[in-house]
Amino acid sequence: MVKRTFLQIDLQNLFYEARRREEKIDFEKIWDSINSREGEFLTEAIVYLIRSQDFESDKFETKLQKWGYKIQAKNTHRVLMDTCPTCKTEFKMDQPFYKQTNLDVEITVDCINRINSYDKWILMSGDGDFAYPCRYLKQMGKTVEIWSFKECYNSSLDPDKITFISDDFFYKKPKVNVFGFKWGPL
Repeated sequence: MVKRTFLQIDLQNLFYEARRREEKIDFEKIWDSINSREGEFLTEAIVYLIRSQDFESDKFETKLQKWGYKIQAKNTHRVLMDTCPTCKTEFKMDQPFYKQTNLDVEITVDCINRINSYDKWILMSGDGDFAYPCRYLKQMGKTVEIWSFKECYNSSLDPDKITFISDDFFYKKPKVNVFGFKWGPL
């Protein structure tokens, strides 16, 4: 029997760890890896991302859509203020403050709304906020698989399978030949 698989990617959760490692995730490799699994059919793949005024994401989003991902996005809110209402940090009046946002609720609602369209749920996020949806989906007979960086994985997720994102899913930096010496990964 072929398992219908639904993939959701919490991009912000992955982005900060990849940036800390000075790496870029190769979403085409992820698509190919999951979409080519024997006995599984990828019904839908959604990337949840936050759009910032300081980063142009159109090219990135176009690439994702070209590979087959759907995009679910929210915009950050840029405001000028003298004090952060949450942490009381003082700012210069001309310094922007970004109101943080995330898509955890949207991810959870989407996986519950689509529950009858898949047998297996793959979530790319190590965020412990998804522990309840993981438990619920397992109770409903769904297979739950989490993809995460080891450093960001919260064990309260308790999936059926965990895949730690490895170097295989990063863009490979090309070797550069400078003055006869090869620089870059071996």
